[in-house]
Amino acid sequence: MKRMILTGAALLLAATACGQQETTPRLPEGTGAPQATESPEDRASPDPGEGDGSGEGGGSGQGARGDGAHVLNMYGDENGFDDQRPVEYVATEFTSFSGLEWPEWTDETASGTGDLYGTWCMDRGCQDEPYEVEVELGDPVDVNGTPYFSTYTITGYDEDMTPEVRQALEDADGGRLSVPTPE
Repeated sequence: MKRMILTGAALLLAATACGQQETTPRLPEGTGAPQATESPEDRASPDPGEGDGSGEGGGSGQGARGDGAHVLNMYGDENGFDDQRPVEYVATEFTSFSGLEWPEWTDETASGTGDLYGTWCMDRGCQDEPYEVEVELGDPVDVNGTPYFSTYTITGYDEDMTPEVRQALEDADGGRLSVPTPE
């Protein structure tokens, strides 16, 4: 009986997987980018209550509604998804963050620390060795009744981040975050 149930469950999973189509290209390992085999559930940030129980530094995950503004996170999803306190955050087509921790996240501002990399620093190997930064999100805009942060500012730079690299970052997206298109 157990074998029959397990076989049925395996067939159901296989049939479900056949209907899914991934649009994210598979990139080489070590680029810091998501792999096409990840599902949205794998990419979602942890729930705010996970970890130390403080609700700080986790992430509410895909489509979550909670305290504070949101970001449009394109980590593994080119269309993006609603997120708060993301650990992995593709902010724009040019700029990404990883290993983020958010001691502050409100309706008006969010402050955190993590690693920064993007297309603007690929020639310097930043995908393998990202820059450690302090970041502040701000300027929330209302999109369909949900506030989204629309800008970011790097408030603390890695000592390896030269003025030329900082300028390349500024030239890439000017500190603007991607936000959803209003419906």
